[in-house]
Amino acid sequence: MANRYNKLMGNTLIFAIGSFSSKLIVFLMMRYYTEMLAPEQYSVADRITATANLLMPFVMLSVNEAVIRFGMDRTLKKSDVFTTGLKTVLAGFAVFAFVAPVMRLVDMLSPYVVLIAVYVLFGMLKSVTAQFVRAIGLVRLFVLDGFVSTATTIGFNILFLSAFRWGVQGYVLATVASNILSVAGLFVFARLHRFVDWRSKNRALRREMLRYSIPLIPTTMFWWITNVSDRYVVTYFWGEGPNGLYSAASKLPNLLTIVSAIFYQAWQLSAVSQKDDDDAVAFYSEVYESYATFLFLAASGLLMLLRPIMSVYVAKNYYAAWQYSPFLILGEVFSSLVTFLGTFYMVEKKNATVPLAICTGAVLNVALNLWLVPKYGPFAAAFTTFVSYLAAFAVRALDVRRVVPVRMRIVQCAGNVLLLAVQMWLMFQPKTAGFPVQFGMFCVILLVNIRSALRLLRGLLARLNDLRGRGTA
Repeated sequence: MANRYNKLMGNTLIFAIGSFSSKLIVFLMMRYYTEMLAPEQYSVADRITATANLLMPFVMLSVNEAVIRFGMDRTLKKSDVFTTGLKTVLAGFAVFAFVAPVMRLVDMLSPYVVLIAVYVLFGMLKSVTAQFVRAIGLVRLFVLDGFVSTATTIGFNILFLSAFRWGVQGYVLATVASNILSVAGLFVFARLHRFVDWRSKNRALRREMLRYSIPLIPTTMFWWITNVSDRYVVTYFWGEGPNGLYSAASKLPNLLTIVSAIFYQAWQLSAVSQKDDDDAVAFYSEVYESYATFLFLAASGLLMLLRPIMSVYVAKNYYAAWQYSPFLILGEVFSSLVTFLGTFYMVEKKNATVPLAICTGAVLNVALNLWLVPKYGPFAAAFTTFVSYLAAFAVRALDVRRVVPVRMRIVQCAGNVLLLAVQMWLMFQPKTAGFPVQFGMFCVILLVNIRSALRLLRGLLARLNDLRGRGTA
């Protein structure tokens, strides 16, 4: 058990060292983006990228997810897996290019169809290539690529926004240019040409990969509805300006998303490698408890520092967006837990009911948005996002035990949610909104979770000591 924790911690630290600093830079760049783009412009740019990210899984049939899962299978030929991924991407884009003009019928998207198509193509190639590099064990290269991609995205943004003054188009094209360089770099340094065989006709593998990946498309669609559809509703009823503020507020929980994504990358590798061990369920349960503890403590910490962060995070005309962030932060906690539990479907290659939880959240999200947003605006959208993720978590927590009987401390989870709700309520009260009260609430949540928090801290310190010992050996 100790060795498995060490491996998980080790992989997490590798991803963290290479990814966190770069992702943090992107987070801090939000001030620059909000200085260079007015709320109306930022709303449009965010909608373009969100739409493209929705389209990618449909266009490539979510084959990127199959590439990492089948790429880790030692019984399969790596070139067959990677080539299948590339062929699926290119075939899917050919179909997409034919039907893309239909988007011109949507007023919100019609001026940006070509921009969306370019973003989709190179986003798909980047995803498939990077996932394959991780699947074949080149973790350090995968992490380095993330760091370099961040640096090039920032560089292109400064060039396109400050020097060329390209506005919305520059913001989007900066990511496109970075993805092009990333794909080229991965091909060169991982020598991926070795794994490309256009003559490969492993139809059995292709069918198996698509059987695995296609059922994930509804999941991605429902994730998008829960994550992004509220911005379309806010724009429709309240306009680009309020949606620009709401979009900026939705970026603050990205701090939690960044850390969760780093851990999730390492967790996927550990979960798959340990699936056949006799005490795998015990290992999964302990990791889940530690992860949930971290998320609740991190959410409380973000709430405690929310206003000071927003004062430097965005331009002054965006500061009012802080009031939308608390529910989005709490929603991100349950989004991360839903994603964590989804790993077990991937481990067992059982995707038939994966969309169930996300579908529940998505349907609830749309219904509540259409009911509440016209009257209460962006604040209602934030509340709806939290409720949707909470519902998705409840459904998945029940369903996942059909796959893996992982132990979840539901009573402790409910207590944490109640304490965070109290902390959020205090934030909006003039006499209790200050830092001392918020710090006190953080300490209360820490005491409630002290046992898990200490175990998490001991595991992290032990791994750091082990790495330091290796470095001095």
